[in-house]
Amino acid sequence: MLTLLKSPADHVVALRLEGSIDQASLAPVIRECDERLARHERISLLVEIERFGLITPAALLNDIGYALRHLGDFEREAIISKAEWLRHVTEFSKHLVRSIEVRHFSPAEREAAYAWVAESPRGSTPSTDPHASAEARHQHDEA
Repeated sequence: MLTLLKSPADHVVALRLEGSIDQASLAPVIRECDERLARHERISLLVEIERFGLITPAALLNDIGYALRHLGDFEREAIISKAEWLRHVTEFSKHLVRSIEVRHFSPAEREAAYAWVAESPRGSTPSTDPHASAEARHQHDEA
């Protein structure tokens, strides 16, 4: 299941993955990405992975199709997970897709992940709210 989280910056879509992904859980994430892309030339993703499950074939095709249509629209992706194998997948993916910068962070590095992904995309104007990133982390920690 995918759950949207409080974003550390307006150009960032933040979400938590716990278990399996189907069309119903993917649809709100795609809508959120579209809404942010309407306001920003490029956006970033922050994904906190608690537990990785299966993805339905329909959700996988929808996700791949969306990613291909918006290949140049994503700046960064921060993946927060304790799964060491995801660190290796992240490193490998850097060689496949060069239009997005992807980094893996451990749960202990959560604050660094939020700060990194909240950095303004290339060519954009920085956020006018310098406390947005710290406020988002604080609200996330309370959840």
